[in-house]
Amino acid sequence: MPDIEKCLTAYYSLMDDCEGYPEWQNKLELDLGGTISYLALTIDDTSREALIEGSKTFLRFDAEKQKYFK
Repeated sequence: MPDIEKCLTAYYSLMDDCEGYPEWQNKLELDLGGTISYLALTIDDTSREALIEGSKTFLRFDAEKQKYFK
């Protein structure tokens, strides 16, 4: 799971760097959001709950995941 967390962290770092530039955040979400959500969803439910409790990155994804499944 560390590799998935690194990918999520990099994605959110890019999103945070683009704060104030909603068009770039939208582009990142459209271009990378599907891949990021796929990676996070490869984790089984039992593991996901433990990761959410121990990782701010996974907690952030869990809070925002619905926007990737429109």
